[in-house]
Amino acid sequence: MKHNSVSAVINLVEPWEKLEPLTDARPVGTLPFGGRYRLLDFPLSSIANAGIQNVMIASPRSGRSVSDHIRSGNDWNLDTIRGGLFNFPYNDLSLIAPEKKDTLIHHYYDNAILFLKRSNSEYTVVMGTRNICNIDLKALLRYHKERDNRVTTVYKSVDASEVKPTNTVLQLTDNGMATSVVQASKTIPSSEGKLAKDLNIYLMSTVDLVDILNEANQRGDLISLERLMKQAVIQHNANAFEYTGFYANIHDIPSYYKASMSILKEDNFRALFYSQRQIYTKVKNEIPTFFAKSSQVKGSLCGTGGYIEGKVDNSVIFRNVFINRNSLIQDSVIMQGTRIGVGTTIQNAVIDKNVVIGPNLELKGTPEEPLVIGKGKRIFRQTEVTNE
Repeated sequence: MKHNSVSAVINLVEPWEKLEPLTDARPVGTLPFGGRYRLLDFPLSSIANAGIQNVMIASPRSGRSVSDHIRSGNDWNLDTIRGGLFNFPYNDLSLIAPEKKDTLIHHYYDNAILFLKRSNSEYTVVMGTRNICNIDLKALLRYHKERDNRVTTVYKSVDASEVKPTNTVLQLTDNGMATSVVQASKTIPSSEGKLAKDLNIYLMSTVDLVDILNEANQRGDLISLERLMKQAVIQHNANAFEYTGFYANIHDIPSYYKASMSILKEDNFRALFYSQRQIYTKVKNEIPTFFAKSSQVKGSLCGTGGYIEGKVDNSVIFRNVFINRNSLIQDSVIMQGTRIGVGTTIQNAVIDKNVVIGPNLELKGTPEEPLVIGKGKRIFRQTEVTNE
């Protein structure tokens, strides 16, 4: 890809309410995933693998967790003299006071417009983070250049049974153009029972994107970038690029849990992390996890820096997790820095960072409704075990 021919905008202003309490203090994009990654790592890695070096991140709130993770952008080769990684916070309109909103009318997209003009790029790709994939952006650009339409969007063909009624899908013509973006409940699957799941990835010329943002400012629109992109698909009958690799959509707690469990299958893990395109993340130089003689670990992912004495089965264990003797972790996600007491059983659960769980407790959910323990909680009595 020609140097600086493409810039990227990663939009972290995404629906987060159904992922609480995991999103109480972080945007969807910094949700931990896969033992050591964040959801943000997947679009960042696709961008890095395509050689894109001008990247804007639109954060919904303060952006502290985003800045802590990306730092200078070095782990994605984005700490360059030309271009670089730019984080713009406070973009979630639902979190902005009414009096502050009034000052944003006609100016909401000013930061994005300034970034795009200074990038001097010919094209811009806009991506979200709640659709996990490992997409080849070079192939997407080639596809776009070969066609006449001003906008190209990306979809994954999935079984209709896998799509929630509120998920958005593309309506496609016979010649592969997207004419609309609608809720799955308002469309009919193909004869093969498939739907074109919208991946919230859009490619267009930078000039066209600046025009779209300027027009939104002039109208005084206070709507999300994602909604603007969907309007562009409808307005321009976009090209529809089919993504065929591993995919997972994160829209609520059960979908996050299901996606986490799905990468424990070797085929899915290799398709996502060991394709021709590498997934990068923030580097931490830590010692390997210690497995005591009493430990039994089966079919699980384990991050570094941990200490395991108990039994772990079909689970995702992040960095620096301590699992005491005679404990059982089964079909669960245990995030960084968590401590689990002697003789405790955890099944079908998602345990956030830095949780301390006492001895001889039972924390059990179901695959359809996993138990969730919020960040930093201390649980030492059985009566304190409640699904948040």
